[in-house]
Amino acid sequence: MKRLLNMSLMLMAVGSFVFAAGVRSPASKTNIGVVKTAYGDVSGVPSDLYPEVTIFKGVPYAAPPVGDLRWQAPQDPASWTGVRACDTYAAISPQYADQGAGSEPWKTDFYNWGAFPPVSEDCLYVNIATAAQSPNEKRPVYIWFHGGGLRHGWSYEPESLGDTLAKKGIVVVFVGQRLGVFGYMSLPQLTAEQGHSGNYGLMDQIKALEWVKKNIAAFGGDPENITLGGQSGGTTKAAGMVSSPLTPGPQHGIKNMIFESGIKWFDTFKDQAGGEADGQKYLSHLGIDPNASLASLRSLDFKVFLGKDTNDYVANTPTNMINDGYSLKYSTIADAITAGEWKGINILSGTNLGEAIDAVKMTAAEFYAAYQKGLGDLYDQYDFESLITVTDENAADVYRILASHGLNVNLGASYSRSLMVNRVFGPYMKQIYGSSAGTYYTYLFSHFTPSSPEETGTIRDSRNFWAWHSSELWYTFATLQQGIPPARPWTTYDFQLAEIMSSYWANFIRTGNPNGPGLSTWPETDAGYAYLDIGDSIVSHNEMDKLNQLIREVVLSKWGITLNK
Repeated sequence: MKRLLNMSLMLMAVGSFVFAAGVRSPASKTNIGVVKTAYGDVSGVPSDLYPEVTIFKGVPYAAPPVGDLRWQAPQDPASWTGVRACDTYAAISPQYADQGAGSEPWKTDFYNWGAFPPVSEDCLYVNIATAAQSPNEKRPVYIWFHGGGLRHGWSYEPESLGDTLAKKGIVVVFVGQRLGVFGYMSLPQLTAEQGHSGNYGLMDQIKALEWVKKNIAAFGGDPENITLGGQSGGTTKAAGMVSSPLTPGPQHGIKNMIFESGIKWFDTFKDQAGGEADGQKYLSHLGIDPNASLASLRSLDFKVFLGKDTNDYVANTPTNMINDGYSLKYSTIADAITAGEWKGINILSGTNLGEAIDAVKMTAAEFYAAYQKGLGDLYDQYDFESLITVTDENAADVYRILASHGLNVNLGASYSRSLMVNRVFGPYMKQIYGSSAGTYYTYLFSHFTPSSPEETGTIRDSRNFWAWHSSELWYTFATLQQGIPPARPWTTYDFQLAEIMSSYWANFIRTGNPNGPGLSTWPETDAGYAYLDIGDSIVSHNEMDKLNQLIREVVLSKWGITLNK
């Protein structure tokens, strides 16, 4: 573990960067042309990066959830005649453009450096990237759910586009869905009308899967080889979806799942009554009668439900999946796993170095005091002060590294963004499912996105944000281009790493195994707790030395998990 800490600390010394433009090779293949769906014919547009890749933008998978369909389960889209030109992205679920104070680097990297998309309740559309030249090629399918919790983001953010994965043989489907108050508000009035309420965004996802199963073969995809994936809030969406009784596992063609920055293993779902109380509280906060009729609530302009500004929206809007007894019937994700909902599904998950907590300032004395409190009796049992030696100069960095490895789950760090939570998940799945468990691979992304010299010491300095939350998306989707975003001076190595990571991801989507020719071996995470460190070098680890044993014990004891030795 000391070697790993030293490797991580070396990343603090961010050196000079070599500027290089991404080189894209032209191709001579033809694209797929007009595609026949169950609701009508559609045409797409060639990718800006690869001529052989076709992008279908704004394909409707459900009817617009407006008017009487606000807070209703999604309905089939209307059919059309002729060829629908799917050359423009659809509006996104209502939200604010500004992510609020302290939202760098997402604000400049993802959201605010280009034109913010139009917002509308009419947002139930998918975008599809495919390099198939004809239907029925049976290429593997990747259904992607964007991050932003359950309240922000959209399906065509610039960091997560499907062009490169499509070029590598994957049919990529990006799902737009209802978010925030329109996707997840529960009310007694709605429960009385429908027998349950909330989870409209989750039901949108399931409707999108139904659409994919019915139509994706026409785009060259295999409806029996589907990977669900997401990042941050997108992992919540994928985990909730595969835990739903409406979407049970492999028999629906869901063979693989990818969880980036959040294997939400221990997430809980509110019960129906708790969701209804939250919904009524939000209406009261907005100055709306919490007992208002559904007709009156559905007649109000959607902007009324967004609050006065982005901070108000973020702080108050309901964004919890509900154990409604219909679309979800478990109190926790762990209950769904134990019940067998995830059996046989191959999983790839991981976290980024530094994203478990923000940068901190602390002395060596404060470092030890924090862990003495957080570790309790384990502090002396493991002789912590001898196990980890820090100085005033490096205490804050070591604290942040240990948070990413999982030692700070009792100290306010994000549990789902800690490596050990991911590492123990593999042997746990093997323990409960035995030979019926799928394969499992985990990673630590430790490469720092480059920052310009003039940003030294600012909020965007790479030495402050390290491998920040969601930064790996530029690499897993290989969307790097010079000038996109303007704030990032991509280097030769950034482009090389994006090629490597997107190949790992494409291999996993295709086979449930990320390994392939020319790639460093990625060991499966099983009893050896192995993981791949993807950074300025790519190295596999399976250390379970004294420090790792301590981290494992902290993680397992926090959630009452027993692993067979």
